[in-house]
Amino acid sequence: MSAPQGSGAWLNQRVGRLTASRMAAAMDFLKTGKPSAERDKLMKELLAERLTGDAVPHYVNEFMRWGIEQEPAAKAEYEVRTGIMLTPCGFIEHPMIEFFGGSPDALIDGDAVFEAKCPQTVTHVGWMESPGVPDQHKPQLLAQLACTRRRRAVFVSFDPRIPTRHKMFIREWEPSADEIASVEQAAVEFLRELDKRFMQLVESI
Repeated sequence: MSAPQGSGAWLNQRVGRLTASRMAAAMDFLKTGKPSAERDKLMKELLAERLTGDAVPHYVNEFMRWGIEQEPAAKAEYEVRTGIMLTPCGFIEHPMIEFFGGSPDALIDGDAVFEAKCPQTVTHVGWMESPGVPDQHKPQLLAQLACTRRRRAVFVSFDPRIPTRHKMFIREWEPSADEIASVEQAAVEFLRELDKRFMQLVESI
């Protein structure tokens, strides 16, 4: 049975695994083709988790805390606006790629994942002015779709500090099969490298 998001059991399910929320970092390379510092940091964190069996703690700043606290309100606002009820979702492992999984904020019907972001107002306005899903969140959504085997994503940005209907906007996205496959391939390559480095560490101890 899938554990509720944020619970200790949920955190344990994610230990040592590449998750959808970190997919952008896993795919982050410099123009030279070398891994970025963010990708290398993720690799080392997962190595540490595999060696210890414990989740690496992450610093939560005031903006991140705000987003976490506002997520229930974002979900409620979406349900009121659309009349669509969200289904809670825990950690879902990819059916074929070991140590790869994702935790959509919720599921919709039988074919969609739901992801809500509650950013700073400046970020919310910037996203509102641009069409489509923000590029920085596409890897996460693609990974969620790959793991859940669903075909479309519903992305929501919510800022209750804006006292009008503009406090929320909704973007629906149905990527191609090739876009989802490219993220799956990136996950396979990242995890292959992770496995190799883990074995090298274990053998050197």
